[in-house]
Amino acid sequence: MANKILDPIFRLYNPIRYSFNKKKEDYIFISPTVGSKSQLNDDGRITFEINSLSNWLLLSDAYFRCDFKIKDGTQNQVPQTNTLENNFFPSLFSEMVLEAGSNPIETITHPGEFDTMLKTVLYPKDFDSVSGWIPDVGDGSVLKETVRNLANDADLARMRVVARNTIERVAQATNHGFEKRVLQYNNVVENNRWGNYVNWKLYPLFGLLEHRKVSIGLPYKIHLQREINDDTIFLGENASDAKLEITNLQLFIPVITPSIEVETRIFNSLTKDIEIAFLHRNTVGSMTLTGESTTWPITNTIKPARYLMVGFKNLADSQMNNNNAFRVAMNQTQDPLIHKVQVRLNK
Repeated sequence: MANKILDPIFRLYNPIRYSFNKKKEDYIFISPTVGSKSQLNDDGRITFEINSLSNWLLLSDAYFRCDFKIKDGTQNQVPQTNTLENNFFPSLFSEMVLEAGSNPIETITHPGEFDTMLKTVLYPKDFDSVSGWIPDVGDGSVLKETVRNLANDADLARMRVVARNTIERVAQATNHGFEKRVLQYNNVVENNRWGNYVNWKLYPLFGLLEHRKVSIGLPYKIHLQREINDDTIFLGENASDAKLEITNLQLFIPVITPSIEVETRIFNSLTKDIEIAFLHRNTVGSMTLTGESTTWPITNTIKPARYLMVGFKNLADSQMNNNNAFRVAMNQTQDPLIHKVQVRLNK
């Protein structure tokens, strides 16, 4: 018995470690400004103003909660042959802008594509269980039959058991990511009663949030340029009129209440300006490859680049992923191959 290691709950004489830095942690939620709330389902700018100047905000852990429903536009029912793409939320917007004080800090174009690239390449382990992150796997194919649904009066608990068993036992598609999204988003019960929701974190899209520190006394604004692009955020059968409707959109921000000792210590140390170095995400628009060789002058930057990310994709043909448009642009009769990608810095 002397050589046995006791479970921690039986180590009665070990000191208990506490942290007295924080008294509590809450969330505040911010709704869109009155003038922009009407743009949730229209092309236009949605603005969130953060004016909690007396609160200690941890913006790096802030997230948008988006409540939504999906339906077939012509029949006003849940789509039967389509579902949402992975990480669809940032793709609802063509641009996201973060302002600190009255200065634009970062402007992110194509936030859906860029956010997905970041989470896939640079931060893959941080987002494997995040809301809305259900990536395509296997061969990337999608179901070519009617999406399964339960009756409207189905018990919610039973519905979840059936959904879980279906994921585990049914192998209709090699792409099980698509299968899981079907079960998550295309459920008749949830869409008809209360709808779906996803929580999407601002980090890592904005480079400023790599500086994971609290902020006090500084107002922020976040602008989202809404884009109605149902034809690109849904995957599945072609010739569908599937639509997404945002029913509510709010920004949740952690508010930290430090202990008196910590607060006093911080205020006493703020005797001079502090220069903060942070990543600045710089995104640029896309272009179509039109020949056997294409040169793309990306951008000029004063600061040294930490990394460069370039993505390639086929041109979309409505809601069906294929290479037809790419073939026409390249004037080829077979799938195009990228033989070489060359990046030249400091020309």
